[in-house]
Amino acid sequence: MSNEKIQKSNKNGEDGFSLIEAVIAIFIVTIGLIGTAAAITFALEFGAISQNVTKAKLVIVGSIEEVETLRNSRRLNYKQIANVGKVDNSDSRNVFGGFSNDLRPVGLNPGPDGVNGTDDDLRDPGEDGVFGTTDDFDNSALARGGFWRKITITDLSKTLKKIEVTVRYVGRGGKLGEISGVSYLNDEAHADQ
Repeated sequence: MSNEKIQKSNKNGEDGFSLIEAVIAIFIVTIGLIGTAAAITFALEFGAISQNVTKAKLVIVGSIEEVETLRNSRRLNYKQIANVGKVDNSDSRNVFGGFSNDLRPVGLNPGPDGVNGTDDDLRDPGEDGVFGTTDDFDNSALARGGFWRKITITDLSKTLKKIEVTVRYVGRGGKLGEISGVSYLNDEAHADQ
């Protein structure tokens, strides 16, 4: 009899998981894995979106700095820094058409006028390699894919302009995002020169 008791106690100590316990454990692990996969997916999507936001910010800062450089280098007169239709080219060395009034693809090159954010940013000189001839065309391959820019110049006074750069970008899943930056440009530094 004591042998039977020893065998029963060993049998009781060697019991494993029941089928229901195994199913519940697998269910809990599955829920955990699904949650982890969702978190990783969200992190990847957020990473892609934040990368495009960073690129859009760089386009904004670069555009504002370029406008300031155009003024500082006197490549454009202060009165020439305006949107299409509002440019004052009188008494200027060169004729400038103005910054685009609408969202345009961000070009990889500034086009024939040498200024980013204008209507000729995607202009290609064609087969002859010369701008201003009949074979010129707008080449979409010269655009930074998924980014559009609009530069809005607002005269606040005779010596102060508001520069607003808006960039629209494509995020993950084709969702569009938009970010804007504002700066102010004055002409007081050049009034005495």
